[in-house]
Amino acid sequence: MAKLLAIPYTVKIQKRTYITRKVSISITFLSLILAFLVVGLIFIFMGINPVDVYYHITMVFSSPTLLFESFKRAIPIGLAALGLSIAFRMNFWNIGAEGQMYMGMFASTGIVLLHLYYGLIPDYLVMFLMMLAAFITGGLWCSLPAFLKIKMKVNEILTTLMMNYVAMYFVDFLIYGPWRDPKGYGFPLSAPFPDYAKLVMLLGEFAYTGLLLLSLTAALVYVILKYTKLGFELKIVGESIDTARYAGINLSKVITLGGFLSGGVAGLGGLTIVSGIIGRLRPRASPGYGYTAIIVVLLSSLNPWLIIPVSIFFGGLFVAGDILQAALKIPGAAVEICQASIFLFIIVGEFIKRYRIMIVQKGGIE
Repeated sequence: MAKLLAIPYTVKIQKRTYITRKVSISITFLSLILAFLVVGLIFIFMGINPVDVYYHITMVFSSPTLLFESFKRAIPIGLAALGLSIAFRMNFWNIGAEGQMYMGMFASTGIVLLHLYYGLIPDYLVMFLMMLAAFITGGLWCSLPAFLKIKMKVNEILTTLMMNYVAMYFVDFLIYGPWRDPKGYGFPLSAPFPDYAKLVMLLGEFAYTGLLLLSLTAALVYVILKYTKLGFELKIVGESIDTARYAGINLSKVITLGGFLSGGVAGLGGLTIVSGIIGRLRPRASPGYGYTAIIVVLLSSLNPWLIIPVSIFFGGLFVAGDILQAALKIPGAAVEICQASIFLFIIVGEFIKRYRIMIVQKGGIE
């Protein structure tokens, strides 16, 4: 009986050594097509015409107004993804961009409140100090898991993920407590930011200023990764820690510094939320931009320049979710399920790019 039930084959997952660009692009497009087909089936089960859903999603990328809004949503996603590209380059799996963004929001809002309530900072220094504080605070927030990984071999996936919740609840405490606007009628909001504390320097619009910031950051990350000693060391550490150790690379220094830069850039993403999109701090200011950034950076293959258009696409999906709720009266939970389905298929596509699944006969014969 045991012999009759024995399965002669087993499944093995093997890492691909090479995949052509054409095949990679084809897998990405196939993943998107399958994702939207599944989303259509979900809406059919809900009694909603999927053609109407696809029409409204297409409108996001064809309407100048909605595309403009997609640019705004893309900026924090793109900055977080650029930060993650640094960490992922050295094989440091930073899942904490969301928390690092919240720490960036906390630090930049703190600078504004110091200025508004105590007058400690002159007007012309507020924005500079906001950016500096957001970068340093986000960087330090990521440096701790990097330090724990080096010194105590603590898995960075667990620490960065758990620290997301610490950061979110810390911001909740501040905004429901000491940082609540005394003129806000009891709502959990900070005092509104003055104009000189908002990212609207270019043509008076956050979208233009934010896209400029995103592009400059992408250029800086590209230069660091491709042309500097640190970028070379990050690459060697990512490929093989043993090789890096034998080459005399200071692992503690490189991984901690890489973590600091990764969290710092994500912290700037948090700054753009409170200083550009909202104009003040509020609870749950990020609808998951930091988690979306993980998909963006994987889909972009860690390429800083590809991160920009991919971020715009995912920013458009966030805008599409809002449009579907308003136009078709679709419940927010259903929209989130559909967004998650799209994200899931993209992740599966990225897995297929990196690994191949083989059915192998037991005994070693394929």
